[in-house]
Amino acid sequence: MISAVATSLVLALLAPLGPHSTAPVEPVAPAPPPEVSAVTWAIYDETADVMLATWNLNERRSMASVTKVMTAMLVLDNAGLDEVVAVPSFATAARGSSAGLVAGEEWTVYDLLVAMLVRSGNDAALTLAWHVGDGDVDAFVDMMNDRAAELGMDDTSFTNPNGLDNEDHYSTANDLITLTKASLEYPVVQQVARIKTIKMPADPTGKIRQVNNTNRLLGTYPGVVGLKTGDTPWADKVLLGVTERSQRRILTVVMGSDDHFSDTRELVDWAYTTYGLRDRWLRPFFSEQGGGAVVTSDLGLSESEERRLGSMPRIDDGRWRMSALTDLPKSALITEWLKGALPSIVGGDG
Repeated sequence: MISAVATSLVLALLAPLGPHSTAPVEPVAPAPPPEVSAVTWAIYDETADVMLATWNLNERRSMASVTKVMTAMLVLDNAGLDEVVAVPSFATAARGSSAGLVAGEEWTVYDLLVAMLVRSGNDAALTLAWHVGDGDVDAFVDMMNDRAAELGMDDTSFTNPNGLDNEDHYSTANDLITLTKASLEYPVVQQVARIKTIKMPADPTGKIRQVNNTNRLLGTYPGVVGLKTGDTPWADKVLLGVTERSQRRILTVVMGSDDHFSDTRELVDWAYTTYGLRDRWLRPFFSEQGGGAVVTSDLGLSESEERRLGSMPRIDDGRWRMSALTDLPKSALITEWLKGALPSIVGGDG
C-alpha cells in the first residue's frame, strides 16, 4: 500500500500535466485508431512529447495552404507587426483563395497575417513574402527552405509562400507535426489562428471587409484552437489541428483527405481515449478488482477516475507507430525525480 504522503507527492508532481495520461500494467484490449479518409495522418501528444499514432507518416504530398504557417513564422521573425506594406500589383493577381487586396493600398503586417491565416489569402501571403524578401519572393522562399532544414523537416520543399500546387512543393505528416510544434512558439500565430470571424480594413471604396476562418472546427468542436486548413486539386484537403482539453494538448495532421474536419474530429476523439503522462504514472499504483488487488483510498481517486484507469485502452505496438512509457522524454525526468523523492516505491537506493 502506498502511503498518503507518497501518493500526495506523486499527484502533486503530475497535477500540472493534466488529468489524462498512462498505459496499464495489466493488458487491456487496445482500441485501434479510427479509419479515416486521409491518405496520411499523424496524432501527436504535445504534453507528453510522444507520437500516439500515424499512417503513411513519411509519404510526400502537396501541402496546400498549411504552407502559410511557415510563411507566418518567418514574417514574425523578420518584420514588426506595425510595419506598413503597400500591396504590390502582382499579389492581387494570385490564383486561388483571396483576401481581396487592392494594388497600392496599405496594410500593416499584423492585418496581412490575419488575412493570410484566417481567410487564407494567397494575395496576403505574396505581399508578406515580397515585403520580407525585400521585393524578391524567391528570396523569401529560400528562407522558408532554410528554416525547414533547421527544423529537421527533411522531406519538405517549398516553391512558394502560399501553397499553390507545384511538383517541388511538398511535405509529410511527420514534417508538418514538426512545423505545428514550432508554431507553438509564436504567440501571434496561436492568437490569430483562434480568430473565428473578424472585420478587416475597408477597401478603397470604404467597404468594410469581414472574413471568416476557414477552419470550421473553431467554436464548434470542443478544445480546437487552431491551426490551418488547406485545399488544392493536388493536395485534396489538409488540416493542421491543435486541440487543448484538460491541460493536455494534441496536435493532428491530415493530408489527402476527403473531409479534413471529420477526419480530424475522429483522430482527436481517439487521442483523448489514450493515456497521457498522469495516467501513465498513476496506473502502476492502481489494480482494479479482479486484477489481484483492490483500489485503496490512498490514491484519492474518484469513481470516474477509477473507471478510467481500469478501462482505458493501452498504447501498444502494432500496425500503428505508438510509444511506450519508457520512450517518453519527460518520463525519464519524472523517474529520476521519483527515485530521489520516493526511493522505496520506485526502486531507488533509499
